[in-house]
Amino acid sequence: MNQKDSKTNQDLDFFNARIDALQIGSYERIRAKAQLARTEAIADAIVAIGRGVHGLLKTLVIRPLRRFTASIG
Repeated sequence: MNQKDSKTNQDLDFFNARIDALQIGSYERIRAKAQLARTEAIADAIVAIGRGVHGLLKTLVIRPLRRFTASIG
């Protein structure tokens, strides 16, 4: 299985390294990494919703409009 090496993954590694460099307790470190993971998951969900809305609008609005203008023209 191939894993994409995207900029997000590189940034996540960078931030995890920064969290590891902090002088905090292990519990706080784990909480910080968990919060970072939750935040990234929310951002990914927002992007996926945006792509879904874009596809839906393309299907429901743009394609019928193109068909209508092609039939007129």
